[in-house]
Amino acid sequence: MKKFLLAMCVSMAVVMMVAPVSAMELWDPHLRGSSEGGAAGALPPAGFYFVNEMYMMPGLQLYDDSGSQVGGHRGTDLFVFVEIPTLLWSTGCKFLGADYGMALVEPVVYTNLRVGQPGESLAGDNWGTFNTLLVPYILSWKLPCDWRIKTALAIGFNDGSSTLENSALAGSKNPNINNHELFVAPSANDYYSFIPEIGISWLHAGWNVSADFRFSFETKNTYTDYQSGDAFYADYTITRTFGKWTFGLGACQYNQVDNDKGIAVAGGPSVSLPGTKTTMYTMGPIIGYNFGPCSLTFTYNFALYSQDQFGGDFCFLTLVVPLGNPFK
Repeated sequence: MKKFLLAMCVSMAVVMMVAPVSAMELWDPHLRGSSEGGAAGALPPAGFYFVNEMYMMPGLQLYDDSGSQVGGHRGTDLFVFVEIPTLLWSTGCKFLGADYGMALVEPVVYTNLRVGQPGESLAGDNWGTFNTLLVPYILSWKLPCDWRIKTALAIGFNDGSSTLENSALAGSKNPNINNHELFVAPSANDYYSFIPEIGISWLHAGWNVSADFRFSFETKNTYTDYQSGDAFYADYTITRTFGKWTFGLGACQYNQVDNDKGIAVAGGPSVSLPGTKTTMYTMGPIIGYNFGPCSLTFTYNFALYSQDQFGGDFCFLTLVVPLGNPFK
């Protein structure tokens, strides 16, 4: 049971990304809800781990600043599939009394955007790599009474393969985009992100009660002279393990704390833009199985509320594979 919880915490130990928002910047640097099911405050035993997460949002709808759908049912639809391979290294070293780890994440994103009613819609799909995420440090402390606390920092690089700058949305033709290029959703951002994280877990007798908090800061997109507002993310987990099986409930929230900034009038200064402060809340079941050295977790989140962004149900499947410890 303890080994299963340690394996499951790998998916929580790295900072993963990507989920759609409104305004000019399409993507968030953290994949909302991706930490559900893991032990937010813990690192696994020393060694290398491969984590693969398959994340699908099948029918996202655009919501305005009142929380109402834009254009009615299927007026503006976005289908998103994200493949997130991650390499995590739990070093076995101590720093400031904490276990030390690091991670590297390179997501691949597929998007299909449809604008208009069925039979009249214009649609386009696109494959591309998201911004590479480097997590240079993960520090996890063991506390009394089975508590764990973790802090980490993720850095998102401006190296995605399909962004607003190299798409037809910006007026330049991208050979990787199909004939409806004006309606594709790019797969990455044209800016850098910095995402500090704090995770807290209570791991006792098969129980995992965790909360994972992140705050994202983005640099200005120099191509569009647009800057996304700072945002707060939180993923929550309550699970109980019975032998090889784990069952529970997960939830997530996203709250942008200030408006985006951009040029409202051509040639004018950069100003705060009203109606760009996005919000989202979701909740759903978690089920996991421990195959021995590997573990698999399925999570489904039902959309509770969305504002100023694309919103809807989503699900993800997380595989954790220990790769061993060559330094042992």
